[in-house]
Parts: sequence; structure tokens; C-alpha cells
Amino acid sequence: MNSEILLNAARSVNLFVEIKRKFLKENLFSGDLLNGYSRNLSERREDFLINTEDFLNQFQVVQHKSNIKNSETSYNFNVFSFFTISEKQHSYILAYLLNPASQHGQGHLFLNIFLDLLGIERISDKDNWIVTTEKGRIDILLKRIYPHSVIVIENKSNYASDQNHQLYRYWHQEIYRTIMERHLPADYILNPPQKYYQLLYLSPEYWKIPNTNTLSKPVEWDQELPDTIPVKTKHLLFDDFIYNWLKKSLDYLPVKNYRMREFVEQYIEYWN
Repeated sequence: MNSEILLNAARSVNLFVEIKRKFLKENLFSGDLLNGYSRNLSERREDFLINTEDFLNQFQVVQHKSNIKNSETSYNFNVFSFFTISEKQHSYILAYLLNPASQHGQGHLFLNIFLDLLGIERISDKDNWIVTTEKGRIDILLKRIYPHSVIVIENKSNYASDQNHQLYRYWHQEIYRTIMERHLPADYILNPPQKYYQLLYLSPEYWKIPNTNTLSKPVEWDQELPDTIPVKTKHLLFDDFIYNWLKKSLDYLPVKNYRMREFVEQYIEYWN
């Protein structure tokens, strides 16, 4: 929907709200009726009906313009609305875009923009990252050998509950242990730099955040390990971070790559 149609729709809605507010204020919240000083209630009702009819006429104009626009561009059509997308499917979509080896043909385009938005340090435009899904039950995992880097993404697109010690296990498995195995500097172990290591919690709403249990250590584990994950978990939203990432990616997609552009645009609309 273009900006003019949206603006007209907003004006019509605001007009109706103002009419309704004024009517209720004058007829229900004032003491005029009780004191006998108001105009006849039937006249007020007539005014309300006239103004409401005006609103409906304006709304029909907006709706007509919207129908024409939809006829020309099918902007109301979205392939993702035809089926329910599971959490795994969302992970596959995101991983597909992030993986430079995917068949989308864009190489590192999506990945590099994603990394830049996260503040991950890149050595070049073609760093050797490996992107996997559902590996060791991790939704999306990005790993780079040099400089050693790990990004764990926990996808909660469908509001799944946090599993016991889930994020702690992922941190221990993919960040803590791999740093230990590479004999990297001691301060990396419990305080790995965010420019190389990040744990992301991706959800649809701001209130869907990781609970205390998923961030805590299992009681039977080594007592020398920290009680909670020492790495700050980044909470990202689909309609914010993913939206901005894909919108920015569109700026760099070839103009004539209609297939990829339409796919990305429809996935953006799905979350917006």
C-alpha cells in the first residue's frame, strides 16, 4: 500500500474516532441532558449518523484505491500466508540466506550484512563461515575457523518454551569448550570478546526472553564452571533486527533478481 493510501486511511480513521469521541462526550459525559440545556438528542443522533456516513464514504474511496493497487501489484498476496511455518522452517529460511554456499547465488551478501549489524569483526568480504541448522539441537550455528568465532542462534519464532539449561549447554558446547580446545588466551574462556562470540535469542515479541533456568548450569556439572552463562545473551526481535537486516540486504540485491527480491520482501512482510 503506497503512502498516499495509508495517509488517507489514517485520516479517515482519525475522523471517525474524533466524531465518536465528540458524540460520547456531548451526550454521555456532560450534564447538559440532565439540566435540559442540550439540543434535542435526536438531532445529535442525526449529526452523528451524517458524520458516520461521511466517514464510510471516505473509507470506501480508500478501499477502492487499495483494491486498484492490489490489482496492479498484488501487494496483498504473500505466499507465506498459505501454510503454517514451523520453528524449524524459520531456521531453515534464515540459515539458507546466511549460508554463502546456498543456491540463492548472493554469496556473502546476506551474511556480511548480518555480521555487521551484530558487530562481528570481519577480516574480509569472503570470510570462511560454516552455517548449519539443527546441529546438536542448536537452531542455527555459525562458525569461523580464523579468527575463531561462534554465533549461536536460538530461534523462538513460534514461542516455544525454554528447555532446562538449554542455552547454558549451547554456550558450554560451542563457545566454552571450543575456546579451551584451541588454548586461546585465558580471558577468552569466561569473557570471550563479543566481536567473535555471540549467543542470540531470536523471538517475535519483546516479552519473550530467556528464563533464568535456561541460562543456568545443571546442578551435576563441574562446580568450577560459572553458575550462569558469562556471555551476555542478545535478545533480538524478528520485526526489528530481522526486518532491518533483510531490508538492508534488499539494497544490495541485483535489481533484476526478481525471484530473490520477491522472496525476501514477502518474508519481511510476514514479520512486519
